[in-house]
Amino acid sequence: MGMPTIPQEPYRPTRAEVIIDLLKSIAMEETALAHLMDAEAYKVRAFVGRYQNFPLQPSMPQVLAFTAQVFKLIDVIAMKEWLLLRKLREVAHLACVCEGDDGYHWREE
Repeated sequence: MGMPTIPQEPYRPTRAEVIIDLLKSIAMEETALAHLMDAEAYKVRAFVGRYQNFPLQPSMPQVLAFTAQVFKLIDVIAMKEWLLLRKLREVAHLACVCEGDDGYHWREE
């Protein structure tokens, strides 16, 4: 089995364009997560009621099930945020060049 080859492309993005695209993808994911959190907050407000009077009068098992579901979603969002932070760190590292022992410096292009 041979090594895979990358087909020639008519346009290869520059390093700066790749970094910008990666930053845009992080921003778009952050926006999507913000929309999910907003929708979940709206759902919680509807469940609890405007004056926290529980207008649907749920039973305790229903309240606990609802709370567990909200917790699961927030947990998934927190994990996704952690992954996005890692991605952002890698993009920042990609934008830098190591020059000896004095750390990283922004690469001028």
